[in-house]
Amino acid sequence: MTDWVEVPFEVQKPQDGLRVDAYLAQRLHRYSRSAVQKLIGEGQVLVAGRAVKASTRVAAGQTVIIRYPRREEPPPAADRLDVVFEDQWLLAVDKPPRMLSHPTDKVVENSVTTVLKKQLGGAKLHLAHRLDRETSGVLLLAKDPATARLLTDAFFDRAVRKRYLALVAGRLDWTRKTVDAPIDYEGGDIMVRQSVGAGQPAVTDFEVLAGNDALSLVAARPRTGRLHQIRVHLASLGASILGDKLYTGDGAYYMKAVRRELTDADLDALGAPRQMLHAERLDIAHPVTDAPLSIRAPLPPDFRAALSAAGLEAPDA
Repeated sequence: MTDWVEVPFEVQKPQDGLRVDAYLAQRLHRYSRSAVQKLIGEGQVLVAGRAVKASTRVAAGQTVIIRYPRREEPPPAADRLDVVFEDQWLLAVDKPPRMLSHPTDKVVENSVTTVLKKQLGGAKLHLAHRLDRETSGVLLLAKDPATARLLTDAFFDRAVRKRYLALVAGRLDWTRKTVDAPIDYEGGDIMVRQSVGAGQPAVTDFEVLAGNDALSLVAARPRTGRLHQIRVHLASLGASILGDKLYTGDGAYYMKAVRRELTDADLDALGAPRQMLHAERLDIAHPVTDAPLSIRAPLPPDFRAALSAAGLEAPDA
């Protein structure tokens, strides 16, 4: 008998009424629509506990589950996560760098939801949003489907305010800047790489908090929630984040990382082993009580060390 891993995807308002194959092709950035249809044809896509057809329509609030065969894999980057907020409806953790938000077809153990399930005795949690694998910081989850739907609506309605901190090489020639530039897939050889100029509207506010000739500390407040938005908008300003293999240059570092060919010289050129982006703060009206809620995650050690090495101080909590 195959041991399956189930990966849930919550359908949001913009996807209401889509065919399930079109919906998953949007959500799975490394899968084409034909690859999604293959998963569906093999009975690996479920809605309400039942296998579906490619033509099945999804509704906002539904959970679409993909079942992947479990594989052998190395242990996770951490076996416990720091909880930065919890009540009867919500749980927020400080996601460490180099950990996925949720399982994929290749990685299960090194993901927030898998680690939390073990840490909390099998509790079933619902991701309200996601952070890139190398990004650290506040990640918010719901403890039940009803709260998850309310959170999903809050993120879609832009009722959640987020602040990220990023490290950029060198001194920037501006203090504050707003980038209002649509984002879409670039269309080159790297399927996940985005670029500005077309696609969905995207707006990010940036502020330089500290800097010198070696390094700049930048606060980013995204008003929208596009894939890789902060990284793409900074790169469009010529200010790629330290360690960002995908948006430094033409993406050659990313391809070398995929092939596991990165050298020490490459890491030196990138300025850090991972992208130095941290989800420092999330503000939201509590989806159940409506009370104002502000959740923060402290800077991780590698981020603080990079600031210290450049002679800069970490911002106050």
